[in-house]
Amino acid sequence: MKQKFACQNGATLDVDWRDNVSFASCSTDNNIYVCKLGEEQPVRKFTGHKDEVNAVKWDPTGTLLASCSDDNTAKVWSVDDDACRLDLQGADGHEKEIYTIKWSPTGTGTKNPNQRLLLASASFDTTVKVRPPRQAAPGRA
Repeated sequence: MKQKFACQNGATLDVDWRDNVSFASCSTDNNIYVCKLGEEQPVRKFTGHKDEVNAVKWDPTGTLLASCSDDNTAKVWSVDDDACRLDLQGADGHEKEIYTIKWSPTGTGTKNPNQRLLLASASFDTTVKVRPPRQAAPGRA
């Protein structure tokens, strides 16, 4: 074992590497932590989900982090300013829990840099929704 991280207060449900030294994790405690090898404490904490966070995924550049939750929302967080850039909920979101998310193989940092980066979310409402990551929902950050 290289290092142990115990920042979550509930069962850890997912982890995704940002680069070779940092990663994000999420859990049933509704929080998302960004951790770095060699650091004892998380370097960032994202809060905003109202129920357990099921998955986290970094975009190809490592500047945007997507998350999805049992609160029926998917969010995109910016590590540049610690802000929620996109909050899919209500009429734009899913009607049931979102269990996974995935970035498109497009945009900066991919083999398809001239195509727009998109985020897909899959839900127990039997739908997959695809959105660009930088649009903010009305009334949201």
